Amino acid sequence: MGIFDKLVTVVFVGVLGMLWFLTRRCEAPYEYRIAAYDKLGNRVELDGIRTGFATRKAAISFARHYCSILPHYDFVLESELPKLKRGIFISVFQKI
Repeated sequence: MGIFDKLVTVVFVGVLGMLWFLTRRCEAPYEYRIAAYDKLGNRVELDGIRTGFATRKAAISFARHYCSILPHYDFVLESELPKLKRGIFISVFQKI
């Protein structure tokens, strides 16, 4: 029974390690943007404000700051889904 337990553990750790490695390869950086809207709901472009951010925390912090200094506008956080690289496994599964 002891060898079987160790074999199951090795297979389990190996499969999880492979899945972790494959998901890290497909991970793409997100880009967060702040969009400004006036009180009527129309999207406006404001000069002098930063709109592109690498982290969500920074984007939210800047949006709150802009809301406090520009109360006549609403600022929302927008993010785009990253385009993933097509892997070997995806192309294999599409052929089936």
